[in-house]
Amino acid sequence: MPIQDYGVWKGKPVSYEVDPPQDRTPHINLVFQSNGPTQLKAAINVKSKTKPHELVYWFDRAFSNQLTQSLANLEYGFQAIDPDDQQANNYALDYARTPGLLQLQAGRILPFMEDGPDNDILDQLQPILDDAIEQRADIYLYGSSFGPGGIHEVHMNQGSAGFDNGVKQDGGFLLRFPDGHWEAVFLAFASQQIPTDDFSGDPLPDSRSLKNIIESGGRARL
Repeated sequence: MPIQDYGVWKGKPVSYEVDPPQDRTPHINLVFQSNGPTQLKAAINVKSKTKPHELVYWFDRAFSNQLTQSLANLEYGFQAIDPDDQQANNYALDYARTPGLLQLQAGRILPFMEDGPDNDILDQLQPILDDAIEQRADIYLYGSSFGPGGIHEVHMNQGSAGFDNGVKQDGGFLLRFPDGHWEAVFLAFASQQIPTDDFSGDPLPDSRSLKNIIESGGRARL
């Protein structure tokens, strides 16, 4: 089944809180404002509820892609994206199909919370969000809108056995800073598989998990 109410929400990040470690599916709960005074929430997964629990994380501090040309002109608010609409496809995000989006092998496999520096997903995401909040960057949050309240599924949304999948419906977030440069954060569950079916986004019989692909140094057929 495709991802429900998929799209991108443009706003300004305001603050965030992290769910406690004992939460089965902890999130970073990012508060942002969009086209009004109401504060909205983005629920960003930081741990998988099924094994393996780690996430795969990609960060591009100098993101350059044709996608940004379309996003730069968006008004604040939520832009619904229908994967069957060619015009909407200018905004769609697909880890396996958007040209030049990311290098699969550059992903880092990270747990939710570990002792020590630079060794878990919070160590990576918190400084990025702190910087974006301080500089009043624009944020473009991809995922599934849950009504007027905000957005979730801010991660790869294909290649999950037994879960809803979609093509051109991946999540993540991009940041545009006042000096004009872009940054991009892409997230996936380590259990998600590549390659995926071009119509359903479901894993194919010869698919391998991202964890297996990255740890083995092997190449995936996208």
